[in-house]
Amino acid sequence: GRSEAPRQGVDSQAVNILIIGMGEVGRHLAATLSAEGHRIVAVDDSEEALDLATEHADIMTLVGHGSALTTLRDAGAGTADLVIAVTDSDEVNLLASMMGKHLGAGKTIARVANRAYYEHDGGVAHDVVGVDVLLNPQILAAMEIHRVIRSFGALESVNLADNRVEVVDLPVVERTRYLNKQLREISMPRGALIAAIVRDDRLIIPHGGDHVELGDKVWIIGDLDVLPRMEDMFGKTRKKRAHRVMIVGGGEIGLEVARHLERERIRVVVIEKSLARCRKLAETLHDSLIIHGDGTNRSLLIEEEAESCDAFLGLTKEDEVNIMSCLLAEGLGVGRSIALVHRGDYLPAARAVGLDVCVSPRRSAANFILSSVRAGSVHRVVQVEDGKGEILELHVPDRARVLGRALRYIDFPKGSLIGAVVRGEKVFIPSGTDEIHPGDMVVVFTLPDVRTEVVRLFKDPSKAS
Repeated sequence: GRSEAPRQGVDSQAVNILIIGMGEVGRHLAATLSAEGHRIVAVDDSEEALDLATEHADIMTLVGHGSALTTLRDAGAGTADLVIAVTDSDEVNLLASMMGKHLGAGKTIARVANRAYYEHDGGVAHDVVGVDVLLNPQILAAMEIHRVIRSFGALESVNLADNRVEVVDLPVVERTRYLNKQLREISMPRGALIAAIVRDDRLIIPHGGDHVELGDKVWIIGDLDVLPRMEDMFGKTRKKRAHRVMIVGGGEIGLEVARHLERERIRVVVIEKSLARCRKLAETLHDSLIIHGDGTNRSLLIEEEAESCDAFLGLTKEDEVNIMSCLLAEGLGVGRSIALVHRGDYLPAARAVGLDVCVSPRRSAANFILSSVRAGSVHRVVQVEDGKGEILELHVPDRARVLGRALRYIDFPKGSLIGAVVRGEKVFIPSGTDEIHPGDMVVVFTLPDVRTEVVRLFKDPSKAS
């Protein structure tokens, strides 16, 4: 099965959603989904947590234990289209989801960190112990960090269509002959496309008359083998691969990333503050150097030659440690830094102080869950630029509105763009003369406010209300 998206979505109309746990993930989901018009009931045993959630979302709340049968009944689990259990307790999430299903909930999703429930390396499991979907934010975040390390020219990287299409964002930091030219005048490599331009904190879905300026950030979609040529065009040459990576924090995410890197024969150095955890890491990792120490100790970073690393990762449970260690490493001249940032309100500040990349387990989990709530034809939703833009993976049914005409004759909403089409084993960037076929999987860049119009084009009108 797939590792990053649910197999089917809930109906696109407003649905009844019960969210158990108002931590970072729960609050983010409640705010996003209520803003989209869904009916949300939030449950938490902390009145303070619920008060915080209602500051940013129009939701109903209930104080109570998330896995108690009376609480679930009072919260309407039996008539919920979707129950999402995202407390800090695996047991509460599993029990709440199982009982919600027993009461009559349509679909259940549980955040579960225990790796014993996952047969594969992916952070998602389907149909386990009566729960429709289990997801592990730590593994999802580790997979995202690994992708970023692999995509060296980019600030961020997203893999789509079973890893056959890649999306990267590139800072435009050098003057090249392609700047300030209309995009229609630039001969792009076959199999790649500029799907979005970020300028002055605004995301633009471009057309042929737009251009790229110095200081922009461009989101590029395309074939994995073609993207390095696009990076060269805009002055950011991708290293072929990382050779040495330093990780501060040997917790679950740090361990998961180190495992991935060891498989690729990348030299890994892990700095961990807990001596007991160091012993555990030494038993689990076979080719990594484990150092007992403090990742915010500049002398230690110098001694261990952090500046010679291709990437430096701050992956502890403490955001302040992650941010500070990455800033110290950047000051020493490390090739690239990636900080794990758990608190959503820290993300803008972390970027403002100049960190290369920030990865949020909350965002990784929330993106996955959001893709399960939206329209049935939407296989996956990835938010980019803090929600200013979205990437949709859309499955095309037999009678979709988009069928039967060349793309140039279809009235796509302004602020949306088809980035790639997957047809069987073939992946291509479509032109205006191409047509969409039933069974295609289409990748679309869109602004959030036109998403509904975009999704409508890919639905069977006879099944839409």
